[in-house]
Amino acid sequence: MRLRTLWTLLGGVWLLAGPTCQEEVDECLSEPCLHGGTCDDSTAGFTCRCPEDWGGHDCSVQLTGCQGHTCPLAATCIPTLESGVHGYVCRCPPGTHGPSCGQNTTFSLVAGSPVRVPGPAGGPLGLALRFRTTLPAGALATRTDAQRSLELELALAAATLQATLRSHGNPVLVLRLPDVALNDGRWHRAEVTLRLEALALRLWHEGCPAQLCVASGSVAQAPAASPATPPAGPRSVQLGGAAFAGCLQDVHVDGHLLLPEDLGENVLPGCRRQEQCQPLSCAHGGACVDLWTHFHCDCPRPYSGPTCADEAPAATFGLGGTPSSASFLVHQLPGPNLTVSFLLRTREPAGLLLQLANASAAVLTVFLSEGQVRAEALGRPSLVLPGPWHDGLRHLVTLSFPSEQLQGEGLQVHVGGRLLPADAQPWGGPFRGCLQDLRLNGLRLPFSPLPPGNASQPREPGSRQARNLTAGCVSEDACSPNPCLNGGTCLVTWNDFRCTCPANFTGPMCAQQLWCPGQPCLPPATCEEVPGGFICVAEATFREGPPVAFSGHNVSSEQELSGLSLAFRTRDAEAGLLRAAAGPLAAVWLAVRNGSLAAGVRSGRGLPGAELPAPGPRVADGAWHRVRLAMERPAAAASRWLLWLDGAAEPVALRGLAGDLAFLRGPGAARVLLAEGFTGCLGRVALGRLPLPLARPRPGAAPGAREHFAARPGAPAPRLGCRGEPVCAPSPCRHGGACRDLFDAFACVCGPGWEGPRCEARADPCGSAPCLRGRCHARPDGGFLCRCPEGFAGPRCRLPVLPEGCSLNATCPCEGGPQGANCSCQEGFAGQRCQLSCEANNPCLNGGTCRAAAGAYECVCSARFSGPFCEVVKDLPLPLPFPLLEVAVPAACACLLLLLLGLLSGILAARKRRQSEGTYSPSQQEVAGARLEMDSVLKVPPEERLI
Repeated sequence: MRLRTLWTLLGGVWLLAGPTCQEEVDECLSEPCLHGGTCDDSTAGFTCRCPEDWGGHDCSVQLTGCQGHTCPLAATCIPTLESGVHGYVCRCPPGTHGPSCGQNTTFSLVAGSPVRVPGPAGGPLGLALRFRTTLPAGALATRTDAQRSLELELALAAATLQATLRSHGNPVLVLRLPDVALNDGRWHRAEVTLRLEALALRLWHEGCPAQLCVASGSVAQAPAASPATPPAGPRSVQLGGAAFAGCLQDVHVDGHLLLPEDLGENVLPGCRRQEQCQPLSCAHGGACVDLWTHFHCDCPRPYSGPTCADEAPAATFGLGGTPSSASFLVHQLPGPNLTVSFLLRTREPAGLLLQLANASAAVLTVFLSEGQVRAEALGRPSLVLPGPWHDGLRHLVTLSFPSEQLQGEGLQVHVGGRLLPADAQPWGGPFRGCLQDLRLNGLRLPFSPLPPGNASQPREPGSRQARNLTAGCVSEDACSPNPCLNGGTCLVTWNDFRCTCPANFTGPMCAQQLWCPGQPCLPPATCEEVPGGFICVAEATFREGPPVAFSGHNVSSEQELSGLSLAFRTRDAEAGLLRAAAGPLAAVWLAVRNGSLAAGVRSGRGLPGAELPAPGPRVADGAWHRVRLAMERPAAAASRWLLWLDGAAEPVALRGLAGDLAFLRGPGAARVLLAEGFTGCLGRVALGRLPLPLARPRPGAAPGAREHFAARPGAPAPRLGCRGEPVCAPSPCRHGGACRDLFDAFACVCGPGWEGPRCEARADPCGSAPCLRGRCHARPDGGFLCRCPEGFAGPRCRLPVLPEGCSLNATCPCEGGPQGANCSCQEGFAGQRCQLSCEANNPCLNGGTCRAAAGAYECVCSARFSGPFCEVVKDLPLPLPFPLLEVAVPAACACLLLLLLGLLSGILAARKRRQSEGTYSPSQQEVAGARLEMDSVLKVPPEERLI
């Protein structure tokens, strides 16, 4: 262990610390660096790393060198202090260098034209630079040390940063920084260094944690190998490479900056960049790839070419029902595996698509079956691509197979069928539809000859035969003859059609009649379409008359009756809304009982029935209410019933179980009675999905099918529209009050100065006791005036009159006294006028907590501080200059030993003195006589001195 001499300054004297003077002392424990400086401990001292505006040994000197600096606007001035002299340096922006940042460090490289220059000798290998490119791969810079046969390369691989260290031409270590794409055409900063047998790669990027990505690894001993041909110099650097094109800037090799003027004529100063991908660079949705100096288009099938302008020709098979086919002779399948791909468009669920056959049998068959693409290869299980593929849209089909069993010479490829149509029957018969861009790996099978000189297309097979093919993707004439009924117009939609129907018909072929466009209902009723007809729906008013009866004897059993809905408004506290009963066991009802809603269902079948717990919600208030009653499980024989009122999100469950309302339909259906003893209005009433016809159709309107509820003969027609009594005609409100109609009730909105149900009484403005103190007086205009007692003021006498010297500060309840005004501060405020708060004027230091109490501040300090403002450091421990156990314990033992020696010597002296007591010793008397004379209180008489 390296020994260090440790000293500590105590009382102005440097003392040696530690029993053997070898313990290490951390001088940074006393925090000697000021103004936020960072302390680094060193041998018998420390070093401060100061912020930019401070300097000196302990960061106590404010740097002033940047006052009046001449750095350019884009640069940053850094003040300096050397030997007591203030100065500055200019931190240049990227791409510039020099004392005034006047030198350019940016240059462009062309792909295939790397630049090689000698490098500095000695020191560790390192490359640092900024780069900009759109290419995903290529070498940025390569550092070569021929003496040690080392090569350090910084490159892009798959758009990410990579560093490679080679020895004798063999890779020793490869570092990568994944998941950060760097070919976005923006500037990026990277660095790779080789120091102390460790390789480190760094990237500054906003996508990295803390803006910095780092990869590192130790360098093992490189294996011995015959070195490649060494370069001209012992050390050199190559910028760029065969694949890289882009710009470099601020290139440092082993810490030395390379300037563009030192790199020769193969570099272009600056970075002149033109975007290659314009909005219309690639046609037909092709993806443009910027390659820095040019672009490339990734084309979707079936397009190809430099700008995706070339389309592979399509062919239509089986147009008009004529069998079609094409065949190709393939001398040998390309590649170790086989990928079959093509574009498919059809509306037929079955048909032979493609078959590969040799002289003896079919080795691969691709066909449609029930709308799915299936493939059968010789000796392998079937492959299925789930559909549907026959929806009339264009789809790309891709199938891959191992081709060990598919290899052979002279394979025949049949497309769309066989020469004899009967030979395709096992696979659904000949294909009807369009095929396009058929490929076997990179081998294209065109259905028509390609234009001469089209080098962008893949290679073709040796021979081709076609039968009854139609060029292009041509649709059948699906509108011949016209399939649209009732005067509908037919439009062809590729092997299909669409009908545009007249106003009163709908459906795919205009076969379904619409009833409501003919306006069969007279206002205020509205028409509502139902299966096979229409219903006239309206609001109706009832006045304690006989109920309206409906029957569902024509309703089909296919109509589901698992619920009902009804809208109503009433002020009637006792009334029936809806009731139907089929004997004592099956019934349904909605009613108002004592002003609340009541509901119940009984369906027989041995079930107890379901009933709304009483009392239900209040509904006799004259407002519109909407009720929906439905089974929780409509398909079950027994279920809970749920009730929603006014669109509530959560329903109320009826108590008990019941089935559906099947007793309301078919022969022998129960009568449905509405508005029994009811005064009010009913809106839309529906059983299941069928509304009840409260209004009759217009005379002469064509009736629809009668499979819905109908009014029973002889039932009185309700009064259409919701009309209450004319309670506001004439207006019952006096003195200009406005009348509001609340359905059989009214309310008056009174003007100023009037009140009462009809605005008949003058309003007493003092009736609500608006004055907090004092007396209230009514004014002629209907207002009031408060006469306040002494000491209070304001419109309502609630503000105290402040004594002289008080402010209107809400935090200072002011009181007058013999010495003037005094403030009683609320919690959190202090000062003579409560003008100070802990939040705004916190006086506590060193993390103390401020409290304002009794009009004064109080600081609650942490454990290490004290004082009124927590400004005093309590018992600050001095840094120990030595280890406690190794020094303090021996020192304590030494003190104990000295104490024992002193005690022993005292005991021996006492014994000696006791032995000499009562004897006369002249010598001793002479020695001690002076001390005895000094210590005696009474002098010895002269006559006794001679004895």
